[in-house]
Order: sequence, then C-alpha cells, then structure tokens
Amino acid sequence: MIHAYIDYTMDIIMILLVVCVFAFFPKSFSIQQESTVRQMKGLREEVQNLTSRLQKLNATFQKDEAGHAMFYAVIKEKTLNFNVDTILVFETVIVNEGGFYDKYDGVFVAPWKGTYMFSWTVSANDGSWIVTELVVESQIISSAGVVNSGGGYYSGSMTVFCKMEKGYHAWIRSTGVSTGHVIYSHDNYPQSSFLGLLIHAD
Repeated sequence: MIHAYIDYTMDIIMILLVVCVFAFFPKSFSIQQESTVRQMKGLREEVQNLTSRLQKLNATFQKDEAGHAMFYAVIKEKTLNFNVDTILVFETVIVNEGGFYDKYDGVFVAPWKGTYMFSWTVSANDGSWIVTELVVESQIISSAGVVNSGGGYYSGSMTVFCKMEKGYHAWIRSTGVSTGHVIYSHDNYPQSSFLGLLIHAD
C-alpha cells in the first residue's frame, strides 16, 4: 500500500506539471510548427495515461476500504417451537463486528459484495426434531437439522460459502417439511448458534 500511495502522489505531481505547462505555454506559438504539434499530442497522451492510472488507483483504494463483517450469536436458555418457514432469531450476540447482524429479527445484511461463510447449529431434545435452511434473499443455500427419535440431546450443523451482493440478506429458517420444529438450547447442553463472516470482498 505504501508503494501505491507513492505512485498516487507522483501521479498528482505529474498532472500538476502538465497543467502548469498548459497554463504557461507561450500563447504566441504557432500551431503550424511540427514540433509544437508533437508536444501537444504527447501532452494529451500523458494526461490520458495519468487519468487511467488514477482511476485504477481509486478503484483499488475503494476495494481496500472494505472492513470487517463478522458475527456470532446463540439461542440461550430457551426451548422454542416453530411452524414452517419461520426465521430463527439467535438473540444473544457474542460477536458482531460492524453491527450487520440484527439480534431482533435474526437477519444479516451484507455490507459489501463478496464471498461469505456461514455456519449454524441447531439442537433438539428427547423425541423432538428441527430442520432448518440458510436463505440468501429468496435462494436456499443449504440445510441442517436433527431428528431425535430416541433419548438424549442431539444437534446438527452445516457450514457453507456463498456469494452475496451488497445489501443482500441472509437468515436461518425452519423448513416447510412439517410443523412442530423444536429448538432446545440451554447451558450445559448442545446450543443452537449462527455465525457468518466476510471472506473476500469483490
């Protein structure tokens, strides 16, 4: 980045020099002179090259401005029943870099276009079951769940990578398979959680 800023500064200096040449070039020169025509052509090409380089540098700096987007939240000390296609709200936030996850509605909003990673775990107790899916806008990315037909406490997890545009929404919801989804998420037992982070900004 230091070299990029040095190049950027040198480009600014070059542009200022070009402007000075245009400003103080003798007004009485004859445009018919071949040497003058070549000079003008060369100056125009130099300005075009510098403009192109500045545009590329500006695009690079804007890309580097992409900061951190990371969250981790859990459902804490709750037993919850869900109908079909219901968003799960992981209300207890442990990490929320940038504040892009909303603990009140369970939805993450992508701050930048890029590649994101999401991982979530859902847990169930005796005789219950829960099947969930990650949704980005209207697209189902993947699913995870557990069917506990016996005793004990079980959990199911999934980790995915996906592309998101700036402003896209992502959330976990119960599937439309059937009613009766149950989350059992308590201390000292498997907990239900949801995390996401920006891997690479485009």
